[in-house]
Amino acid sequence: MRWIVRIVLFVVVVAALAVGALFLLPADRIAGFAAERFEDATGRAMTLGGDIRPTIWPELGVRTGPVRIANADWSQEGPILSAEALTIGVDVLALIRGDIRITGVEVQAPEVVLEIASDGRANWDMGTGADSAAPEAVETEGGTVPAFRLDEAVIRSGALTFIDHAGGSRMRLDEVDATLRLPDFEGPADMTLAATMNGQRLSLEAQVSQFAAFLARGAVPVALTAEVGGSTLSFDGRAGLVPVAAGGTLDADMADMAAVFALLGRAAPEIPEGLGRSIRVQGQVTATEAGKVTLRDGTVRLDDNTLAAAADLVLTGARPKLTAQVTAGALDVSALAGAGSSENGDAAGGGGDAAGWSRTPIDVSGLQALDAEIAFVADSVELGLARLGRTSLLMTLLDGRAVTEIRQLSAYDGLIQGSFVVNSRGGLSVRANLTGAGVALQPLLEQLAGSDRLLADGEVTLNLLGVGNDMHSLMTSLSGDGALSLGQGELRGLDLAGMLRNLDTSYVGAGQKTIFDSIDATFRVENGVLSNDDLALLAPLVNATGTGQVGLGARTLDYRLLPILLEGAEGEGGLRVPLIVSGPWNAPRFRLDLEALVTQEFGDEIEALKGEVESKVTERISEELGVEVESLDNVEETLQEELENRARETLRGLFGGN
Repeated sequence: MRWIVRIVLFVVVVAALAVGALFLLPADRIAGFAAERFEDATGRAMTLGGDIRPTIWPELGVRTGPVRIANADWSQEGPILSAEALTIGVDVLALIRGDIRITGVEVQAPEVVLEIASDGRANWDMGTGADSAAPEAVETEGGTVPAFRLDEAVIRSGALTFIDHAGGSRMRLDEVDATLRLPDFEGPADMTLAATMNGQRLSLEAQVSQFAAFLARGAVPVALTAEVGGSTLSFDGRAGLVPVAAGGTLDADMADMAAVFALLGRAAPEIPEGLGRSIRVQGQVTATEAGKVTLRDGTVRLDDNTLAAAADLVLTGARPKLTAQVTAGALDVSALAGAGSSENGDAAGGGGDAAGWSRTPIDVSGLQALDAEIAFVADSVELGLARLGRTSLLMTLLDGRAVTEIRQLSAYDGLIQGSFVVNSRGGLSVRANLTGAGVALQPLLEQLAGSDRLLADGEVTLNLLGVGNDMHSLMTSLSGDGALSLGQGELRGLDLAGMLRNLDTSYVGAGQKTIFDSIDATFRVENGVLSNDDLALLAPLVNATGTGQVGLGARTLDYRLLPILLEGAEGEGGLRVPLIVSGPWNAPRFRLDLEALVTQEFGDEIEALKGEVESKVTERISEELGVEVESLDNVEETLQEELENRARETLRGLFGGN
């Protein structure tokens, strides 16, 4: 009980002494001491205006009116700091001993201006004061920072403007609320920050284990978390300012990309589903003062796609430069083609939709954001209009032009080689220069054109260029050439042999098919129209040649087949019946060219009959005119000559001539 009484008495005595000292020591002396010490340490004048009065609660100290701290002499932006009020707290026990020790600072509504001059000087370099070389000061690349300690420094309702005259950039934070706790300049520091930038609320928390070492002596343990909108970022590792460097574990969950882009003052691009409407990056990162950021053992999640990645990002230059190696399992980027699965299984905007190609704009503005060289390997890739198996690609992106070199691509049971170019300079253009071997045509055509009629494996070459900002424009502008060579297979929905035998076009539809040994053709493409004049089909019962057009943009057919029904072992005497295929390619119409068939079957009889009729007609004309008519071809000439002779004879008779 005695010790409790002694403790209470001690507290009462200390409080009394503190209050007495506070009123005995003028408040303006405390404020003046702080201003003098600040100017001695930094070389910058501090002006404390308004009433300067003591405070007892919540902290022993003084409160000032408006505060101004001078900017660098080369700045034209006014004070580096101006505030409505400043509260300075002091250590009670130190005050009892006759010493003034500042423990806390609170700044109300400060306006802070940070600048980098065009020659690289920074206005926060305050290492010019008389005490700048004091033992307790720390030398940094930005100048000399005097040693200090703060139980708590608080900023309320502040604003921060950052100006880079060399880079021509300007950034501003409003509604800044911040807290810094640094009980020991050599020890740990904790900071919290909340601010508004470009209309987005940003919050930040940071812990630095050794503050003085962080400023000037390399990397120390650091933890950081940040949040904007629904996006978060955390870092746990080591960092320092001399040199500027960081390394550790990163977890960036960009679930709210719109908020992130708004924070940067940019409109969020229309990113296709699967390519990063939300992004999460995890892994080991490093950052250096040379503007290089690396990622190792990284995991990148783009919406529902997960990739493993190692990457280097260089932030200097006209655009950031990314070099990366990326691997994935099953990757779905079907939204690139404006494709989405509908209830009937057709791809929106794909070949199965009779309404035509999608006119939804394809946004490729993201290609202008950086340059890149990315090696990519995936077990499978869903493109919407095509499904790929094992895929190995090298993509080079330079000034908005992406060139993809196909190192290995398994697609439709075959292998594809070549290159694919997407160019966003001045609009969208796409070029495909591809060769495929052993490619199964049925699944390919089913996805590209909504047709499953052709079952065969073969070789395909394509060299096509399309220009336009949507699938409809791209397909209707296609130009180039290609070739097709197929092995054994079948053509579903059409029985050429049955059609020829029975001269009946009803041999089409479900259950009908033509088995063939090979199909070969070359083609040209102009303005979205494919033209072919050398198709050759060989089959056990029928051969055929073909010529015509396929509207890749309009998705129509206008084609003429000349099938030959084989009768003998050598194919002699086969019936030839031209077949016309027309209409939309997802519902084509078939028509036999019977006029050509009649000419083929009865050509000799028709010619003989024409000769007999002509002979009788010329004979009758000769009898009537009394002149010899050799053929119907010269009837007009003979008649004209005979009429002229008779006219002359009549005239002679009238005028008595001989």
